[in-house]
Amino acid sequence: MQTQTHTDAPGAYPSSPLTIVGFGDVGQAYAKALLGQGVAVRIHHPAPGVRALEAARAMGMVIETDPARAFARCALALNVAPGLKALPVARAAAPHMPAGSLFADLSSAAPPDLRTAASLFVHCHYVDVAIMGAVSIHGHHTPLLASGPGAPRLAAALAPLGFVVQVLADSQPGDATALKLVRSVLTKGMDAVITECLLLAQALGLRETLLSNIGDLDNSSLSELIAMFIRTHAPHAQRRLHEMETVEDMLKDLGVPLIVTPAVRARYARTVAMLGANAQLPEGAEGAALFECVLPWMLDAERRLPAAAST
Repeated sequence: MQTQTHTDAPGAYPSSPLTIVGFGDVGQAYAKALLGQGVAVRIHHPAPGVRALEAARAMGMVIETDPARAFARCALALNVAPGLKALPVARAAAPHMPAGSLFADLSSAAPPDLRTAASLFVHCHYVDVAIMGAVSIHGHHTPLLASGPGAPRLAAALAPLGFVVQVLADSQPGDATALKLVRSVLTKGMDAVITECLLLAQALGLRETLLSNIGDLDNSSLSELIAMFIRTHAPHAQRRLHEMETVEDMLKDLGVPLIVTPAVRARYARTVAMLGANAQLPEGAEGAALFECVLPWMLDAERRLPAAAST
């Protein structure tokens, strides 16, 4: 999918009220930023808690619990309630959103739930929006990724207000959140493996030495490292499997539970099981064609190998 980033569309923001659904940290950050720019903001929460009520009072606002009043004449709604609330919020909002309006779901609900929610908005535009960073740090400037036919209109409406919205072209609701969830495999996986690695180094008394000996990784960008891993993973899987088996044996008695390390070993074991001990990359797997050649080849092998074959 292609993406486009919208950061400037003068005069596109709605003059009708903008409704924020949910009033946790994200809702409060957005409300504060929008109120500061003179935008008419309403807050909707069916059962606000004490903290939300106090935050609204501090901003001079009242939380509207009735969806009919919360969404009446609403040109744009931003749902920042928790993901499990996506469908209930959609069912409450859809009957009251005006024709041609925009409903943006930023809740990180499961993609199937987002697609179900989108089907309820037959008279207005439903947009799936993934928050791609920490609102607690960047506020309303935190990058957003939007999918669905209404995504360009949402980007045009929010850009003059300081929001940065990247649009997934030719997309449907659920696509943006699906991409964010897959991205989390990388980011949370890095978090987990780095944490386990440093705990083990600490247990061995090697933390400072380890940190001083990873400077070579700083010489490559993350994109370059990813390409290098994809280029070398299959051909070197057998050797790396043996190395990880040795690592597990060495580290098993340190008093640090090995959680990520066995998963790394299992990944190499599966690659060897599906591609062999001396795998050679497909012809032409280099440069710009690397991912196009290697990933479909590996995915096909993954799907042909039974799940238990490498365990």
